[in-house]
Amino acid sequence: MITKDSSFDKSKYLLENFPKAIEEEWLEVYYQPIVRSVNGRVCEEEALVRWDDPIMGVLNPGEFVPILEAVNAIATLDLYVLEHVLEKMKAQDEMGLYLVTTSINVSQIDFYCCDIVEEFVKRVQAAGIDFGKIAVEVTESAVCRNNEQVLSQLERFQELGFKVWMDDYGSGSASPVMLQRVHFDLLKINVGVISRISSSDNTKIIITELVRMAIALGIETAAEGVEDQEQVDFLLEVGCSKMQGFYYCRPIPVEKIFARYKSGTQIGFENPDEAEYYSEVGKVSLYDLSFLSQDDDQYASYFDTIPMVITEANDEIIHFARGNRNFKRFIENNFPDAKEPYVYEFKKGKRGTGYYTFNAIRQCGQDGKRRIIDDRTRDGKTVQLLIQRIAVNKVSGMAALAIVILSVTDKPKKENDLTYNYVARALAEDYIYLYFVDMKTGEYVEYNPDGQNRDLSVEKSGKNFFKRIVSDAKKTVYSADLDMFTEAMTMENVASNLKEHGTFSLTYRMFIDMKPTYVNLKAVKVRSGEDRVIIGVNNVDVQMRRQETIERIKEERITYARITALSGDIISIYTVNPETNSYSMYKTSYMFQTLQLSSSGDDFFKDAIRDSTDVVYYEDLESFKRVFTKKNVLSTIDKEGIFVHTYRLCFDSNNPIYVTLKAALVEELDGTQLIVGIIDVDAQKRKELEYLNNLTVAEKKANIDELTGVKNKNAYAEAENLLNEQIKTGKVKDYAIVVCDMNGLKDVNDTLGHLAGDQFIKDGCMLICNAFAHSPVYRVGGDEFVVIAQGKDYSKLDYLIEKIDKANAENKAKGRVTMAVGAAHGKEGLTVGDVFEQADANMYIKKKRMKQGDI
Repeated sequence: MITKDSSFDKSKYLLENFPKAIEEEWLEVYYQPIVRSVNGRVCEEEALVRWDDPIMGVLNPGEFVPILEAVNAIATLDLYVLEHVLEKMKAQDEMGLYLVTTSINVSQIDFYCCDIVEEFVKRVQAAGIDFGKIAVEVTESAVCRNNEQVLSQLERFQELGFKVWMDDYGSGSASPVMLQRVHFDLLKINVGVISRISSSDNTKIIITELVRMAIALGIETAAEGVEDQEQVDFLLEVGCSKMQGFYYCRPIPVEKIFARYKSGTQIGFENPDEAEYYSEVGKVSLYDLSFLSQDDDQYASYFDTIPMVITEANDEIIHFARGNRNFKRFIENNFPDAKEPYVYEFKKGKRGTGYYTFNAIRQCGQDGKRRIIDDRTRDGKTVQLLIQRIAVNKVSGMAALAIVILSVTDKPKKENDLTYNYVARALAEDYIYLYFVDMKTGEYVEYNPDGQNRDLSVEKSGKNFFKRIVSDAKKTVYSADLDMFTEAMTMENVASNLKEHGTFSLTYRMFIDMKPTYVNLKAVKVRSGEDRVIIGVNNVDVQMRRQETIERIKEERITYARITALSGDIISIYTVNPETNSYSMYKTSYMFQTLQLSSSGDDFFKDAIRDSTDVVYYEDLESFKRVFTKKNVLSTIDKEGIFVHTYRLCFDSNNPIYVTLKAALVEELDGTQLIVGIIDVDAQKRKELEYLNNLTVAEKKANIDELTGVKNKNAYAEAENLLNEQIKTGKVKDYAIVVCDMNGLKDVNDTLGHLAGDQFIKDGCMLICNAFAHSPVYRVGGDEFVVIAQGKDYSKLDYLIEKIDKANAENKAKGRVTMAVGAAHGKEGLTVGDVFEQADANMYIKKKRMKQGDI
């Protein structure tokens, strides 16, 4: 280093040598990782700069940034940093390393001395890097004065897909109201606040509330200046899992990053496909269930919370990731032999104490249903837990779950004392449904019994139990038993039986796996009170079918006959012997009698096919003969429980009606019989056909823009989804998205009226359609259109855009419609949405140039 004399002017020297420092790369870009502590991976990076001067030595930003800001030269430095970040990203991608978002510190001066947004767009597009991988980082002080110039440009960055971060949050400059204007993607909590975690309980409360507010607004947080394990533990507990500081890594140049990867000593970049999962896991605060006690120590009260832990689980293993301080105390007090890290492997674990809890965690991870369970410790204490799934890692298949210890009760006084949960779990194997019902209010809780795993979980709760169960019965209870069930299942009837007999029981048939199955519903009082009852429904089909008597069969036949006699929709019913094919008609309508068909015979299927030629509508005749064979009817019944076929009958040659033929096997006194019924469904069927026709018309109308006649925004969304699927399967290779935005629509509407504005839009649409004659055109906004160019239009894309540019020049001279056009080509790894964003950005640049008269 060269010694400086006393007359040396540092500021003058730096300004004079700044161009040379850029050219000679005395300015070196360093990277400090932001680590997501829940997985120990680098989830983002911050780009920093040092000036390594041959005379001054190494200078920190604080020594030269204010000097450059004073002369409006800072934007040159910030764009220099951006260019080096993009070079690093391209090299990183070529090495096969994951890319994470990297932030560029942008000075407030940048927003005044140039169009910083356009400068970023130009460089990032040229590098072929996704906009979302670049974050614009501004200090809290840069936005604290509600500066419209800065705020509007930050909104532009976000609209284009860049991330926007606020640095030094919590330093006191910006009001939380500012967060309503700009939805920052990340708030970086000021290093001065983080440094006081170990010395100030007030600071802990402030950080907790800052993180909680950010999470509520959908904003992630990161802590700056993290230096020790105590800070890491506390920040993880309150839901701030992104951390930056010397505890993890100092800022280092790119050469060292890549060297560490080659030597295997680097922290490692996070897989972007897992980022959303770890974000959900990391932002869960272990103090969300905090409560204020009556103690005088207000700080101890604030962090006195129910024991809570975050776990990760799959079919094979449960890993306890992080718990709050009270959970750790719970483990120490109840499981003194347990050692961190707490891991349970199902293959090695025994079905002893705790297995029920571990299995419940595993099941919650699989189905996502929240559970509240009871379990016991080795010394006999009863523990009540709440288990809630947070997220599922789509890469590893692991599920993250929050487990809250709601209560711990001492060992029961008597060894044979059991909690209701234990008894219910033991009995759950026999039950299909279990309900806990308040007979006064009608409120109920429905439990989900899992007999295989001896498990019982809350399914749902509600009001008006008896109204709800009768309503459900219309879909689930066998029709012959429905009236009996509805009459019996009233609050008054059940309460009367409970009062008189202490219990209520009802046997009926319901559909299980599409088959009528006998079940028994039983209600019993809870303890000595009669206001609350347990109602269980269990399967008694095997027992009932063994105990059925001839009298019971007779009663069912009488009931069945009465129902059919009262049903005006049934045209005719036949009984067929499935062995001999002999048949007889024992219920018919006057309308059916006019067809003069045989009422009995020796071969039902043969006679039915013979008669169908004269009575089945000619358009349906072929399909009726094909499906209505004995083999097909019995095979269908065997698989599905019932045979159903809808067709038209010709009671009047000019007016055929729709009927449905249903066939099923039933057990009668003289053995198994095939019951065949023909039901009038004409009115219902015609309503269905009318509905389908109206639906088709409505769907077509919903996808067409009424003004221009081209496809609308709904149609574009469908096309986008379809194209994305084709991209995934490799069916689409060459395509481009073209975004067109008309100029001057507002002036036309304001000066000439909306009718002229409508014609203006139609003229612009015609210009687009004429240019892209072989591609679909979509109107996605008032004056915004999108084209998906493929085939001929894709191969001539530049020519077609040039064609519109020429038309723009002619139209501008004549005062007609002109438009800005931006296009982007589909590339491997990009979704249609990604390509649209690039095309839209290109269109915006084109529009600005047109306004400036450059085009």
